[in-house]
Amino acid sequence: MKQLIIRVVFGCISLISASLMAQTPIVAPIALNNTAIDSKSKSNQVIFIVRHAEKLAGKDPSLSAQGQLRALRLAKVLSSTHLDKVYTTDYNRTRETATAVTQDQQLDLSVYDPRNMAAFTQYLLTQQGSILVVGHSNTSTDLVEGLGAEKQIPIADASEFDRLYVVTLNANKQMVSTVLLRY
Repeated sequence: MKQLIIRVVFGCISLISASLMAQTPIVAPIALNNTAIDSKSKSNQVIFIVRHAEKLAGKDPSLSAQGQLRALRLAKVLSSTHLDKVYTTDYNRTRETATAVTQDQQLDLSVYDPRNMAAFTQYLLTQQGSILVVGHSNTSTDLVEGLGAEKQIPIADASEFDRLYVVTLNANKQMVSTVLLRY
């Protein structure tokens, strides 16, 4: 009986937090130096980098209910930005985090290998346009740093799922700016 009560209480807390999360205002369209990001610009490349949303337990887990809400929020935040490509690792949690974005923007998912971040970083530097990369707590900051940003604070693996990095590269593929947002 005691375990049942505990499950009910935790279930209610989960529903309340998910409900509150869904009601939190969405981040406004992103602007740098009072200029909106123009994803079609030939001179700049913009790379959006996020960690997958909240997940269930287990090997290769899917997103939790809260993670599904965060994935929808990500799609909403990026809805005013034209993306050209979306990359994820080959795990349920990363693919599911990107799905709402790809459906909203009618894009296919492309898979990258998180065990070879140096090669993937170099590959990104050969691409054009605006790109979303969905990774993990141990790959997202590595990618941001690999693109030229300063050392980043590690992501809290158990509790931090809301970082949205916006890395802007100039025509010479040199980092112009890195902005860290929360969504």
